[in-house]
Amino acid sequence: MQNVSMSSSPFRGTIYKIWMLRYVDVPAEIGGQLAKEFGQRGISQGKTKKPKHIPVVAAVNSGSTRTTLVPAGRSRYRLQFNPSLRKAADADVGDVASISLKLDLAPRDLPIPLEFEAAMKRNHVVRREFNDLPPGLRLELLRMMDKCRAPETLHRRIDRTVEILQGRALRRTRKKSPDRKLF
Repeated sequence: MQNVSMSSSPFRGTIYKIWMLRYVDVPAEIGGQLAKEFGQRGISQGKTKKPKHIPVVAAVNSGSTRTTLVPAGRSRYRLQFNPSLRKAADADVGDVASISLKLDLAPRDLPIPLEFEAAMKRNHVVRREFNDLPPGLRLELLRMMDKCRAPETLHRRIDRTVEILQGRALRRTRKKSPDRKLF
């Protein structure tokens, strides 16, 4: 199975700014085509609803980057025009850029360190809490562990992550228990 789909036809979009980030609106037909293709592949993985975020590879001139299309309302999508794309296009807010998109099916997860995997095997609560984390937070925790050069640092970070996840589970169980009335 390929990790990247066929390329969409290039489109031109004007770069605009929302707060600090730059975006380009994706034409409805291209966004719909990518959503349909991603949704069809997602159905085989158990997902049945229209995808909210679509992983893509965006190419501008000589540069490309892995990114995600985000909803823009009314079944449309927008592309975050990150610094690597802006540099490749030599463009910024108000400029028009020619962009090509491909569906990106390659996994984006970082490998889980063996030591952390062992800690999660010893404590099923930690595994459940880790799996319940939003994908971005899970990825950030794995990046934090991946940056460790010394084994001692990795073990300290794993121990701290286990503490945090256990505390998160404890807070969650306290919220579920009924409140006692004092009077």
